[in-house]
Amino acid sequence: MSADKIVCVGKNYLDHAMELGDDVPENPVLFLKPFSVLKQAVSWGEELNLYFPSDSAVQPECEIALHIAHDGFNMTAKEAKKAISAVTLGLDMTLRTHQTQLKKQGHPWTTSKVFMDAAILGPWIPYDSFENYMDVEFQFTIDGSLRQCAKGREMMMPPEALLVYISKYFPLKANDIIFTGTPAGITSVSRNSTAELRWDKYSYRVNWG
Repeated sequence: MSADKIVCVGKNYLDHAMELGDDVPENPVLFLKPFSVLKQAVSWGEELNLYFPSDSAVQPECEIALHIAHDGFNMTAKEAKKAISAVTLGLDMTLRTHQTQLKKQGHPWTTSKVFMDAAILGPWIPYDSFENYMDVEFQFTIDGSLRQCAKGREMMMPPEALLVYISKYFPLKANDIIFTGTPAGITSVSRNSTAELRWDKYSYRVNWG
């Protein structure tokens, strides 16, 4: 798959922004991840074995991810809607202790977001077969305990508006991926933790070895 970047959106759910203790921004926070840190399940029901960094609190953030069908810059809302070809559930991984330290020092926090297996995706679901995806609750459990659940409808900036906003700054390329932000409830995982991402009839598992 040829693509340019993974664009991640932060603080796009009010409850998550509040749980972090940060100011709620007027617009979502944007940051990038390279494709070299991406791991994707091939089929639903699969279990992915993931790298576990041991030097920081490792926190998975479950969120809806979008597949971009074609190039776009300064998109209109109509163009943005047509650009979403598929959706899935993913994990934006964060080294939270490291990120907090970098923020206190006034440094960029790229290295807290870019590391081995820092972006996880399930198989793509064609948009045409899941057009009501924003109204269907997704769930994230760790070792059998529910940690996050939400509907896309709860986003402060919905997907089409996100693409309009993102494409003001980044020319989007075909096969780019957008992580749309996570709801409240994030927590740390340990080595050998197992988690499940579930969205309607779709689910897959991950394990940090």
